[in-house]
Amino acid sequence: MKNILIELSDFSSVNNLWSELIESFGFEKAKKLISQANDLQKMNGIDNITMPIIFIGTGGLALIAINLVEKKIAFEHRKGKKVLIFNPKRKTFQILYETK
Repeated sequence: MKNILIELSDFSSVNNLWSELIESFGFEKAKKLISQANDLQKMNGIDNITMPIIFIGTGGLALIAINLVEKKIAFEHRKGKKVLIFNPKRKTFQILYETK
């Protein structure tokens, strides 16, 4: 497994990356990416320790340590699944929270 360093304090929190993901991949593929990210978390992640991350542009998936996110941004603690959508080119990110 390869580790990369992402300095989230250099990035801005936005609310448009979910719609950008849909525009880039289509609604069904975007939903599938979220589902695959959650599957990655189930298979390789640790609850309350890691969360999945989706890279805009490639649709690539990875896991990020929640404590790294908490240190760098105002992180909202909600129960349920969380997915970080990340755009390294624009230096933006969005956290999607599960809704039910």
